[in-house]
Amino acid sequence: MKLIYVASLLLVAFTSFAATIPSPLTSTGYYVEYDLSFSTTITNKGSSVISLTSNGLTNPAIFLFPNGTWQTVRLSSRSHDIRVDQDRDGNQIGIFQVEQTLQAGQSITVEVSFIAQLQLSATRQLEWNPELDYSSSGRKQEIPKELVEKYCVSAGPWRINDPNSSWQSVRELAYRLAQNETNVLRAVMQLVIWVGQNIKYPAVTKDRILPPNETLSSLEGDCDEQANLIISMCRTLGIPAYLQSGCVYLPAKISKESRFDGHLSSKSDRIGWHAWAMIYVPPWGWIPVDMTLGYSKEYPFLAIQGAAIQTLSTVMSNNYLVTDYVSEANRDAEELKHTVVYIEEKESMKPIAISPDYQATQGASTTTMILIAFGVAVLGAYVAVRRKAITKKKRSQV
Repeated sequence: MKLIYVASLLLVAFTSFAATIPSPLTSTGYYVEYDLSFSTTITNKGSSVISLTSNGLTNPAIFLFPNGTWQTVRLSSRSHDIRVDQDRDGNQIGIFQVEQTLQAGQSITVEVSFIAQLQLSATRQLEWNPELDYSSSGRKQEIPKELVEKYCVSAGPWRINDPNSSWQSVRELAYRLAQNETNVLRAVMQLVIWVGQNIKYPAVTKDRILPPNETLSSLEGDCDEQANLIISMCRTLGIPAYLQSGCVYLPAKISKESRFDGHLSSKSDRIGWHAWAMIYVPPWGWIPVDMTLGYSKEYPFLAIQGAAIQTLSTVMSNNYLVTDYVSEANRDAEELKHTVVYIEEKESMKPIAISPDYQATQGASTTTMILIAFGVAVLGAYVAVRRKAITKKKRSQV
């Protein structure tokens, strides 16, 4: 899915904050560098002044990329000064220092570019992922109490205590699938297998995000909708879980979209928005569960081992822990339809450098060169072949 609600919720998709990001980028190990550029223009076609902060889609604020062992990001250009703040989920937020109102007939454009360096180390290679097997998995009683208290509660879009019958169905499904299983990995995989077999990816892009109970009732959902259903069931079972999102390099993706009755138009160049569940499974800790770019019916463990954050060029942007971004995004989208405000977004993700010594494993450099040179069609064929090989290798180990 293109996570358009998340991308546009705070005016533009992402940036970086110069004060806390090293420059120049380090280049140790195997890496690929990308230039990411974003531009948002907001136009007031009405006859009166509007407030930019009255709607999340026009609010002049942005998510700021975190730095970690697998990614380093630095700001390369920006159209306005940015003040750093923090949201309720602990994500860094950049507030553009611009006028908070827009006069009738006027427009404002916010632009930002940055360079993201992705480390292609052992933690990001499918071949080197920890071997997952049920006998090595910890039990539910081994999960730290503080994680259960923080990540197994009814919060955000995961309304696991809601008395509504549709939410009761979510809880009942979780208990039926897990069947009192105490092996955490086995319980999680029961949820993964069911969602993978029963929830279909939508054929048509919707103007609203489905909450988990509606994803279950409709048996349809894109990346974050499927992830949120799994997160809801994990929290119901006392297994810590939350949502994580980011952008993926898609070398042949050039697209134009119009949303919200024409009030939001976007142009994407080789970039796609994505989301996945983060689930705590002892002894491995937090692991990604990716139901749309990772999961395979032939080998369901690829939801973990083949997750985009580990196997593709993916830049993580933010976590969702308590914020009900689903309700907020849907409300903002519906309100935008009834205004005289029009938004135009442009975004791109372009490879600019690769470490010359990236020859770590057989096929590793090929993976990256395919991503850069040949496009999505070849990538799809490559992934299919790769999954078959991994399936054959792993079946005897699980």
